[in-house]
Amino acid sequence: MWCLQSASRGKGLSTRERIPVWAGTSVGVRLDGVSDQEILRLLPITAAVVAVRDDRADAHLAQLGAYDERDQAQVDRCVQAFLTGLLRTAWERGWAPIDVVQHGRRTLDAGVEPLLLAAISAEHRGYRPATIDSRWLGQLTDLGVPQPFTELSLTAWAAGARVGRYLTLHHALSLAGFLQTLPVLARLYPLPGTTVRRTQPAVPANGKMLARIRGLLAKAEATEFPDEAEALSGKAQELMAKFSLDSALVEAEVEIPDDSAGRRLWVETPYVSAKAQLVGAVAAANRCRTVVIDELAVVTIVGAEVDLQHTEILSTSLLVQANRAMLAAGKHIGHRGESRTRSFRQSFLMAYAQRIGERLEQTAAATQAAVPEAAADRLLPVLAKREEQVDALFAQLFPNTTTRRTRITNGAGWNAGVTAADQAQLEARRQVRR
Repeated sequence: MWCLQSASRGKGLSTRERIPVWAGTSVGVRLDGVSDQEILRLLPITAAVVAVRDDRADAHLAQLGAYDERDQAQVDRCVQAFLTGLLRTAWERGWAPIDVVQHGRRTLDAGVEPLLLAAISAEHRGYRPATIDSRWLGQLTDLGVPQPFTELSLTAWAAGARVGRYLTLHHALSLAGFLQTLPVLARLYPLPGTTVRRTQPAVPANGKMLARIRGLLAKAEATEFPDEAEALSGKAQELMAKFSLDSALVEAEVEIPDDSAGRRLWVETPYVSAKAQLVGAVAAANRCRTVVIDELAVVTIVGAEVDLQHTEILSTSLLVQANRAMLAAGKHIGHRGESRTRSFRQSFLMAYAQRIGERLEQTAAATQAAVPEAAADRLLPVLAKREEQVDALFAQLFPNTTTRRTRITNGAGWNAGVTAADQAQLEARRQVRR
């Protein structure tokens, strides 16, 4: 039997109810009587029907096309302002740039993502960089949205992307329809434009250590031998646990503010529940907590900053390794397609997650046990304080969660998953420095 914590999001909203009221710039009136407001009234419903490929989409697009023939610059101005307002609403609903892009990759046509990134850059022109959280800025850099932020011109964007006018408007309205339906998420970062109290982690990351960890995980993902992959992953966990304990000893010497935070990890479908279990197993070994929203295929991890970084790195790698091990096991089990069934693969991944979790917990415990006795007395209070801080933030972000049990329905898949995860020899030998 399995338990999985899920976020409670309440009742779903209809498309009409999800459309936010646009509150953008002042409205100008054209000499021929077509106002910006008239176009702005058309955009939300047009975006909604385009996004769901409703039969009414052509009629609404034709009406927008009539406005576009009168004044393309006016339509550009209205659409750009509309997208800016929707992105601002998304931030207020708890979404961050990486969340919107990751979710968009599963929902939107591939050609829309460049326009989304351009719209995100344009929206950020309204904020001073000093009022944007450093982690938020880091996401923008990773997405290829560097500073200085640039203004969005649909006409110029279409020329650069070599996209026709109709397709440009269709992309923009598909994007708008997508943004209109984003549900509320727990807010993990300060809103851009607000006062930023903390710009750096309380305990900065060790670049050499992270490089070594990433190197081990890259080797684990590259090897074709499961036992070698899991041994390398285990060594990475040992280094992570060691660095986390080292940082805790630093905290014991000086008063460091609470740096507990949250991160979202978007997992690939299908088998979201099983993959969330794997992320949860890694998180638990690194003193973090997790919650999953199945409908979005996203896992939120809550923990101290250093532990969050380690959990994200290792989870991402193990998800790749688990999928490869699942496919490899399928080649040797069942000659009638049994190993390709959903029940087999779901059970395999669940077993893999549980066994890997046990191994990682053993590694973390052994690493902590290796702490010299003189340092252990200083270490334990810091770890207890971290746990209290993480629990408090988790309760604040997710006041309503439910525990769900998942049944294992395929014994062959379960046994194969245990076997695949059981081949690793995970041992912690290095001591934590004083």
